[in-house]
Amino acid sequence: MAPVTEDEAAAAAERIYERLAESGGLLQQHDHQLQRQLRLHFRRMPARYLVDMCGGKAEEVLIHLQLLADCADPANRPVVHARFLLTISSSSSSSSSSIVSLYSRVHVHEIVFVCLDKPKLLSQLSALVSEVGLNIREAHVYSTLDAFSLSVFLVHGWNKEEAGGLLKAIKEKVIVWLADQMLRATD
Repeated sequence: MAPVTEDEAAAAAERIYERLAESGGLLQQHDHQLQRQLRLHFRRMPARYLVDMCGGKAEEVLIHLQLLADCADPANRPVVHARFLLTISSSSSSSSSSIVSLYSRVHVHEIVFVCLDKPKLLSQLSALVSEVGLNIREAHVYSTLDAFSLSVFLVHGWNKEEAGGLLKAIKEKVIVWLADQMLRATD
């Protein structure tokens, strides 16, 4: 896809800003500054990101904007964020003498990694997520114009709605992953 133009970025920023305003999540004194930040954010992202995010995900865009800002400081890399999204309930029945309903609940969480972009990053992050015991339902990876990677995973397998323990488990695996990366760099 072609890079995002200034007009496309401005239109996307306006759409996201309007959705945030409708939800009551904005402060009047920061209106102009936030619109500018959103426009610059869309300019640094690939066109696929603009298409994916302008469909109604205003809060996600703000999260991504903040995570990328946090990652600008090398001491914060990689930046990891996790949050609960929804619970999917399903039931199935057995055809014995009486119908038995088996009830299953699957919690879906979002995990976002922001770090410097590099080869094989998606496979490394996918392996890291799997090591925590999570199943990847969906993954989106966006490489920014300034060499960062924003990797968004929708996962299930964490047995609780809360994401605090999940984030802790992921960060523990990230520490091991970073140590491994440093060892490989010295070989």
